[in-house]
Amino acid sequence: MVGEHLATHSLIGFDETTEFIRNAGKSLPGWRRQAFALRTDSDLAQLALIRSGAGIGVCQAAIARREDAIVRILPKQISLPLDTWITMHEDLRNSPRCRVTFEALVKGLQDHVG
Repeated sequence: MVGEHLATHSLIGFDETTEFIRNAGKSLPGWRRQAFALRTDSDLAQLALIRSGAGIGVCQAAIARREDAIVRILPKQISLPLDTWITMHEDLRNSPRCRVTFEALVKGLQDHVG
């Protein structure tokens, strides 16, 4: 049902199938290359197309929340939760410069998703 309704719109999506795309497609029936009227593998290009009103696409909910022109549709039917890992090489953990940078990155990402 969701796929039928979306098929009547210009959809923005990927061009090349990657491992992530294959895995995401398992929970999103109909999410295949042929379904997209506009295709690019660049997340930034997809976001620019979404912002311009060229069609319906996928972006991070945290980005969409900050943009009045972007409206989230089908939040219960379509969701792609992603884990985020922040790592640092163990040899750099005691470097004050690296520690400050790492902590700023963690804070920034928490603010982004929170």
